[in-house]
Amino acid sequence: MNVLEIIRWARDEGIALRVSGDRLEADDIAPPDLLAALRAQQALIVEYLNAAGEHPRRRLWRASVSGYQFFLIGPCMSRTQALALLRWRWSDAELLD
Repeated sequence: MNVLEIIRWARDEGIALRVSGDRLEADDIAPPDLLAALRAQQALIVEYLNAAGEHPRRRLWRASVSGYQFFLIGPCMSRTQALALLRWRWSDAELLD
C-alpha cells in the first residue's frame, strides 16, 4: 500500500493527519490495521504532508503579462508549475498571488 492510499484510508475513517515537527499526529485513534500502516510508512507520510503544505496546489492563479492581468485556470498545480506553464508561453509572465 502506498502513501496516498494510506492517507485516503485515514480520511475515509474520519481521521485527520497532521505533522508536528518530524512526528505524525492523528486527531482520533486509528483501527489496528490502519495504525500499523501509518507506523510502517510514517517517514514517507510526514515527507508527503510537509511537501503538500509548502507547495499548495490550486486550479486558479492570477497572472500578469506586460501589465495585462488575467487568470490561469487549469488542473491543480503548484505555484512553481503554474509559473513554468506561464513562462513557457510568455517569458515575462509573473504570478500575482
